[in-house]
Amino acid sequence: MNRVLIFLFFSFSFSKKVISQTKHLDSIHLNKVYYFKDSNIDSLFYYSDKLKESNDVCKQIQVYNCKAYGFYKLKNYAEAEKITLESIEKINLLLKNKKATCYIDGKMAALNRLFWIKKNQEDYNEAYGYILLMQEVNKLKDKNSTKYLRNKIMIKIARATVKRALKMESIAKNILLSAYNDLKQNTFLELKNDDAFLEIKANLINSLGDLYMDLSARDNSSIFIDSAAYYYDKAYKITKLFNPLHKSSKIIYNFRKTEVLMARKEFAKAINLTNNYKNIHNGYNYSHREHFEKAICFYNLKNTDSTIYYSNNFLKDPLKCKPSKLITIYDILSNQYNQLNQLDSAYKYSKLTIHQFNLAKANKEKTFNLFYNNNFNKAQELYNSIQEKEEKKRQKLIISFTVLLLAFIILISYLLMKEKKRKKKLMLIMNNNKPIEAEKKEYNIDTVLENKILDEFKITPQNLDFLKSDFSINHIAEKLNTNTTYVSFVFNKHHDESFKQYCTKLKINYVVEKLKTDKNFKKYSIQAIAEEIGYTNASALTRAFKKHIGVTPSTFLKNLES
Repeated sequence: MNRVLIFLFFSFSFSKKVISQTKHLDSIHLNKVYYFKDSNIDSLFYYSDKLKESNDVCKQIQVYNCKAYGFYKLKNYAEAEKITLESIEKINLLLKNKKATCYIDGKMAALNRLFWIKKNQEDYNEAYGYILLMQEVNKLKDKNSTKYLRNKIMIKIARATVKRALKMESIAKNILLSAYNDLKQNTFLELKNDDAFLEIKANLINSLGDLYMDLSARDNSSIFIDSAAYYYDKAYKITKLFNPLHKSSKIIYNFRKTEVLMARKEFAKAINLTNNYKNIHNGYNYSHREHFEKAICFYNLKNTDSTIYYSNNFLKDPLKCKPSKLITIYDILSNQYNQLNQLDSAYKYSKLTIHQFNLAKANKEKTFNLFYNNNFNKAQELYNSIQEKEEKKRQKLIISFTVLLLAFIILISYLLMKEKKRKKKLMLIMNNNKPIEAEKKEYNIDTVLENKILDEFKITPQNLDFLKSDFSINHIAEKLNTNTTYVSFVFNKHHDESFKQYCTKLKINYVVEKLKTDKNFKKYSIQAIAEEIGYTNASALTRAFKKHIGVTPSTFLKNLES
C-alpha cells in the first residue's frame, strides 16, 4: 500500500513538472514569435510551427494571428486571409461556451488583419464590413480597460482610412484628430514604451500624413504637403523606439519621402531617392513600388522610353497591383502610345483604364451603401443610389430652414407692427387724443414715371445692384433719367421703411439665402461676406445681420451646420 502511494506521489509530481516545463517552453516560443514578427519572417514561421501542438488554446489563437501577419507582410494576402478566417472560425466556436479575454482579443486581432488585407486590395466594401464587426467585438471588452481604448483608436484609424479612400477627407481628418486626442488620456501614460501602443501611435500619425497628402492633391497646396512630411518624420521617430526594430521601417519611410517629393513636383530628386532603395531595403521587396514611382516621375519629366520601360516592369506582376495604381499606369501608357502614334496600344490601355475605373467605382458605391446601414447583421436593401438619398436629405433641410425663416420673419413683423401701434396710441394720449400725422410733401408725378420707378424697385432684388457699395437713391434716379426727389417720394409713398433699411434687408436676405444654398459661400470669412454685399468691414455686417435676423452670422452658420 505504501509503495502504491509513493508511486502515485512521484507520478503526480512528475506530470506536474512536465506540464510546468511545457507551459514554460510554450511561453518561450511565443515570445520568440513576437520578437521576430517584424524582423525575421522565417523565424516567425519556425516558432509558430513549434506552438502548433500547444495545449493552451489562447496561445494557439495567437499563433494563427502571428502566422497570418507573416504572410500579410510577404503580401501573400490569399494565404493570410485563409489562416485568419480559420482562426475566427475556431474562436467563434470557443466564444459560444466562454467569453474569455484571450478569445475576444484574438478575434479583434484577426478582424483587424482582415481589414488591412481588404484595404490593401482596395476592396473597401468588405473592409468596412470588418470595421463594423470589430466595433461589435470591442463591446465585449471592459470600457475602462486599456485594450478597449486601444481597440477604439485602432477602429478609428480603420474608419478614417476608408473615408479617405472615398474622398471624404474632412470626415477622415476629424476622426484621426479625435483618435490623436484619445492617445493623450491618462490610461495610456503607462504604455508610452509598450510596443503595441507605439505601433498604433505610429500608424495613426502616418495616417495623418497620408490624409494631408490627399488634401494636397485635392487643393494643390504646398502647406498640406509640408504637414504630411512633418507627420511622416514624427512617425518614423516613433518606429525607432520599437523593440526589436522593424526591418521595413526605414524603407517604408523612404517610400513616403518619395511621395512627398513627387507631390512637390521634384521628380528628379524623387528618382534619386528610389535609386537608393537597394541600399536600405533590409530584405523588403521594394521593386514593385520603385517601378511604379519611376514610371510616374519619368512621365512627368517627359522621358517616354523610361516611362514605358518602368510601366511595363510594374505590370509584370499584376497580382500585386492595386486597382488605383493600375488605373494610373494604364492611363500613362495610353497617353505615351498615343503620342507615339501607336494607336492600337493606345486604345488597348485606354480601354483597360476605363475598365479598372468602372470596377473601382462600383466597389466604392457598395461601400457608400454600407456607410448608411451600420447594422451589419441586419443588412437591408438601401435606396437605389446614395445620390438620391442625399438629394432628398438636402431638400428636406432647405424646406425646414425656409419654414423656420418664414416663421421668424412673420413673428418679427407682428412684433414690429404691435410696437408701432403701441407708440401711435401713446402719442394720441399725449396729444389729447389728436392724431399727429407726419407732414408729407406731395408731388404731382406722372403716372408713367411713378410706375417706372415702382418697376425698378421690383427688379432691384433680382439684378443685385443693391450689393454695390455705392448703391443709393441716386443710382436709381440716374438709371431712370429722373431726379432723386421723385424716386424718394415714390419709395416713401409705397414703403413703411426708409430706403436704407430697405437696402439693408435685401443684403441680409441675400446672405441668408447664399449661406443656405451655396457650399462655397459658407467657407467665406465674415469680412469676405461683408465685402461681397458692399460693406467695408465685418462689424457693419454683423450689426446689420443681428438686427434683422436676431443672431450673428457666425451663430447662424453654426445652426445651419448642426
